[in-house]
Amino acid sequence: MVAMVVLLLGGAAGLLVELRDAAFEKAESATAGAARLLEDNLSRTLVTTDAIIARMVVVVQENQAGRIGRAELLRELASLEAGLTQRGNMLVVDAKGDVVAAVRPPKAGGAVNYAHRDYFSAHRDGAERFIGPMVLGVYSQAPVFTISRRVNAPDGGFGGLVVVGVNARFFTDFYNTLGLGESSYIGANTAGRIMLRQPNPEKYVGRLPPNNPVMAAAATQPVGTIRIDSPIDKVERVVSYRKLAQFDVLVSAGMAVDDIVAPWRRTALVICGALAVVLLGLGWMAGTTFKVISREEQAMASLEETVVARTAEAEQRATEARLANESKTRFLAAASHDLRQPLQAAGMFVEVLAGQVEDDPRKVKVVDRLRQSIEATNSLLATLLDVSALEAGKIKPNVSDFRVMPLLAGLVDQIEPEASAKGLAIGVIPTSLTVRSDPVLLERLLRNLLVNAIRYTTSGRVLVGCRRRGGQVVIQVLDSGIGIPADKAEAVFEDFVRLDTPAERGGSRGLGLGLGVVRRMAALLGHALELRSIPGKGSCFGVVVSKA
Repeated sequence: MVAMVVLLLGGAAGLLVELRDAAFEKAESATAGAARLLEDNLSRTLVTTDAIIARMVVVVQENQAGRIGRAELLRELASLEAGLTQRGNMLVVDAKGDVVAAVRPPKAGGAVNYAHRDYFSAHRDGAERFIGPMVLGVYSQAPVFTISRRVNAPDGGFGGLVVVGVNARFFTDFYNTLGLGESSYIGANTAGRIMLRQPNPEKYVGRLPPNNPVMAAAATQPVGTIRIDSPIDKVERVVSYRKLAQFDVLVSAGMAVDDIVAPWRRTALVICGALAVVLLGLGWMAGTTFKVISREEQAMASLEETVVARTAEAEQRATEARLANESKTRFLAAASHDLRQPLQAAGMFVEVLAGQVEDDPRKVKVVDRLRQSIEATNSLLATLLDVSALEAGKIKPNVSDFRVMPLLAGLVDQIEPEASAKGLAIGVIPTSLTVRSDPVLLERLLRNLLVNAIRYTTSGRVLVGCRRRGGQVVIQVLDSGIGIPADKAEAVFEDFVRLDTPAERGGSRGLGLGLGVVRRMAALLGHALELRSIPGKGSCFGVVVSKA
């Protein structure tokens, strides 16, 4: 009995240790993937923005040399600002720090001077390019990080600079899609100062992280994962980091240890409860057995009964003992059967972990499969959460006027890798139109339409563009996919409706909720949906938005 109890306790403890280790390995994989995605997103933003700024520097120098006029300079400024991957303000600053050219006036009004900014001093001292930490933008009144380039005067001296302030809040949607937990974060540092932090970026404007262990680790190893107590908020986290050598920027993503072990704690509570029930049952059985044995000993010790009576009583006690023993056997068999499943699960964990030995070629295959499963699960979960939030009325539109081209260009940049993987061309028709809607919800709606178009297109291309229609703008997503039969045109916007097609059989199958989310978001925003399709030729989905 003691040996059985020891085995049960040891097995449960071993299983809990394996489950806890697996939870931390999963967290390390999740944070490493988030850091890699942030690196790709931020690198694309920095490279594109820097290239646009470099072009604007040439325009400013042409203007200073008298080869183009101010009107041409402003047209070039507006055109280049519209091509920024993340919406922001691009400003031309002279050698005194005054803003001399901008597409729109500052929100606070009045003249603006940037001579006090770090990047102004750096460029005045000779720096060609400067990536600045997060500050409160004078123009946007929002937390921004800056990318700037020096403008050389015709005599070779300091002629000013061109700067773009990238709104840190534009990374909020990216952070929300990661699903790392309530106390998680993503961030970026430049020159030891905070460049980007999510969530709640406004809390970190101008803050200097003291004794940042992530930066210390990155100084010796550019990519890695560590476990630290955050110097900013004192939360213990598993943090993965990557260094962008091209821009001297360090990105990181972290999950709180409390969020990582919360599911494990619930599992441990269930296992301990089940183990307590088993031990109580074993204790009851042991007590019952000892009582039977005691009664038998008393009967055998009694000399007051006749031999027949003593024999009959002995037989009766033997029968009771046999029944008790059979009951014990059945109980142990049932308990063994019930415990076999968690023990088998523990074996499976061990086998998977054994396959992840360092330098084992199978490790790459296992990690790839885990990553694919996690990405697919996150996608389905995000869709289910969207449906749940929309049905519950928890999402409130934040309507504003904005240029639609940066939104469409950013979406195409995000979706392009998936399209390229299928051999599809994807593009956006340039437009200068301004619309009135919630930019975040409209972006999510259009992303669902783009993902749906790529999923049902096996060859050809996907195209995004806008058409004017009186006081409205129709944003259209066109594809050369399989098309939709006329009798399915309304049904495809219902939940759990999927078209079983060759294009879909080759990829992952969703729940059939993507267009259902589009329908709900369009209704929430008050936008009408349009659909034209020719089976075998392609489809055109349209969203009717008010023109600003």
